Amino acid sequence: MEGYGAIFVFALIAVTVGLVFAFMNDIMGTFRKDPLEDYPYECGVPLYDPEARGTFKQGYYLLGLLLILFDIEVAYLFPWAVVFRDIGLYGLIEAVLFIFILALGFVYAWAKGALRWQT
Repeated sequence: MEGYGAIFVFALIAVTVGLVFAFMNDIMGTFRKDPLEDYPYECGVPLYDPEARGTFKQGYYLLGLLLILFDIEVAYLFPWAVVFRDIGLYGLIEAVLFIFILALGFVYAWAKGALRWQT
């Protein structure tokens, strides 16, 4: 348990500093409402359409989800590469099976047209 004491003290200090800064912000902060606070985009570019309720193609969302999905799954291969020599043939077979399932998902998404930009 003595190894966890330092982690507990660090977490306690981090939470305390965060709460103190938040409390100081409430006390010493300005209370003026910024005119651009309710602006839909805060990137500095004025909107051309005041409604800002344009429709987006569903393919953009689907492509974004697929990119996130495949990036996260590929990130699981890094720990496998670190312990590759220790896990031997069993680990290699598991990794090949994992990559095969990833490839099946990729081929399925490609066949369904999820990776096409134009409709």
